[in-house]
Amino acid sequence: MLEFEWLFNQGALEINPICAPSATTFSGVQTNELEDATEFIQKDSVVLTIAIAFANREDELADYLAHLASAGAVAVGIGTGLILPTVPESVITAAKELGIGLFEVPRQISFISIVSAVHQEQSRRNDIAQRRLLAAQEKLTHTATRGNLQELLHEAAYFIDVELSIINERDDVVASTAPPAKRKYFSSYEMTAHGERQHTLKVDSNHPIVAEDRSLIRHCAGLADMLLARPVELRQARNELNSFALRLSLGLPDTTSPSQMLPTTLDFPRDKEGFTRPVAVLADDTRSLERGKLALDANLEERGQFLYTAQLDSLSFLVLFRGDAELQEMLEMFAGSLRRLRVAIGKRIHSTELSSEHVEELVARARPLPLGDYLSPRSQSMPWLNSEAVRTALSSRRRETINVLRTIDAERNTELARTLSVYLRKGGQLKQTAEALKIHRHTARNRIAHIEELCEVDLSEPTVFAELLFAIVQDTDTDLD
Repeated sequence: MLEFEWLFNQGALEINPICAPSATTFSGVQTNELEDATEFIQKDSVVLTIAIAFANREDELADYLAHLASAGAVAVGIGTGLILPTVPESVITAAKELGIGLFEVPRQISFISIVSAVHQEQSRRNDIAQRRLLAAQEKLTHTATRGNLQELLHEAAYFIDVELSIINERDDVVASTAPPAKRKYFSSYEMTAHGERQHTLKVDSNHPIVAEDRSLIRHCAGLADMLLARPVELRQARNELNSFALRLSLGLPDTTSPSQMLPTTLDFPRDKEGFTRPVAVLADDTRSLERGKLALDANLEERGQFLYTAQLDSLSFLVLFRGDAELQEMLEMFAGSLRRLRVAIGKRIHSTELSSEHVEELVARARPLPLGDYLSPRSQSMPWLNSEAVRTALSSRRRETINVLRTIDAERNTELARTLSVYLRKGGQLKQTAEALKIHRHTARNRIAHIEELCEVDLSEPTVFAELLFAIVQDTDTDLD
């Protein structure tokens, strides 16, 4: 923005002020000869015109002035000597009533000279502001190297003439240049999230926060973010991690917290209530398992989070998510690798209560799943399926049905066993079965009818349907997908 005082003091432009504008500054200068220029007038601009559209219609110029003011102009310069010999009194009266600036531009002064002068001054000021910004950024960077967060905030607040404060994810004030106070202008800048840690730089000002201010605020936030890495806490976590590794290597228990699997200060994923969510991931080959881990790591990195996994064996690993992580969000992190994995998602559990028993239970629940399937926390566990009597009965049922279909599949290169497995797991829904198998719904219906004929079963009978479903769920040795 430029001051009208500067414009009127440019002697070479020979501008003759008539009515002082109510505004003290303007955004730029533009020319206009259209009667209706609403869509072309820039906010807070100065409009130059010779009023060629109003030749012999001077009585309409007052309304035209009101039109320009409503469109956003804060001042109008009228060129005289071509259409108008002087600025009409009616226009002067209208300008005073509207509070819009009015000045005369003599014939010997071209409009382009005014536009050019304004543009040059704006460029000059922008260059000065840019140099001032770079100098301030260098000063803040130098201050940050001393490691004093409070000093950094005070330095930035002085440059911008504002009050600054940093709050954490719990709205606690971490550092501030002044006590909280209500000011006219307010802004905030979200700093980079690191796991659970999230800080916000808040700005309170008595003046508008311009673009140069925002650039310096962002720079200050980046420097403050580095200072908030808290080297003391990192050292404490590293020391505890070293102790944890030593206890593992020597087989020594943690006498302070014998049931806990992880060090207390280690920054692993947990929500604000201290809960984490364990997930067991299984595959049929190491390559598929590694792809799943890489997909998780890439997606977590995009979210500013770390990957927390523990290899269980060559074909399985445990991964931890925050306790408040959504089911769909976790599944999407596996991306395309999910189709080659079995995933069992555990319920929220407090980080201090996570144990190897929880992990073993998740792995056991994941093993019967077909590739590409997952078990959500809402899925009901059925421990009675492992009783000897039930296992014997279901094994007999598998020999009469599933094994028959597998034999036929091997001889005829069909997918009847897989079709039955998907159909049962999809609750007998033909549409969902067809989508999962990537076949037409009529093809799925014909396969199910053929399966019923071969196995001499009626899948519309609830008890038969349930029995076969349990038989497949219990079948941990063979993958039907």
